[in-house]
Amino acid sequence: MSRIYLVRHASPRVEPATPARAWGLSPRGVDEAHRLAGAARTWGIAALYSSAEPKAAATAAIIGEALALPVWLVEGFEEQRWEEWVENADAFNAAVRHILEDPDTSVRAAETASAAATRLDAALCIVAEGPSPAAVVSHGRVITAYLARALPLDDPYAFWRAIPMPGYACIERTPNGRVRLIEGFRGIGDGP
Repeated sequence: MSRIYLVRHASPRVEPATPARAWGLSPRGVDEAHRLAGAARTWGIAALYSSAEPKAAATAAIIGEALALPVWLVEGFEEQRWEEWVENADAFNAAVRHILEDPDTSVRAAETASAAATRLDAALCIVAEGPSPAAVVSHGRVITAYLARALPLDDPYAFWRAIPMPGYACIERTPNGRVRLIEGFRGIGDGP
């Protein structure tokens, strides 16, 4: 059985003219990642993995430096994919709600929640073969899609909205892929 900390990256520098997958951390996000690294000291992790997206990789790099751990970039931890920028927050939230509540449907040419969950599950298989406990720095929607299928969640949209940025949760994953939530999502201001 593998114990895995699922980590949502720190606050990005939002640049509407740049695809979200290319955003780095904001100055606030850098500070958050340092505080997250302090919390990560209590996890006893033996391995650290990350999405290759700059906001997640930078969060992981700060954690890795604090814990003297290398960061392994693994394909599959990237955020649920969108092809277009949705400027209106209400329209974005409505699309996310639809995607999470109907996981086999694509909205606005976005990757389905089912496809995102399958992708994350395959990447977690790699983590499960390595040292445990481990931490994975990823993204809110893809983590929610995965947990909605694995647990399941009563209201995936509300769950996604409630994940702090940055935030972390701990799961146990059996060799056959069954998942148990050990500790629900906490933010860096929620204590160790």
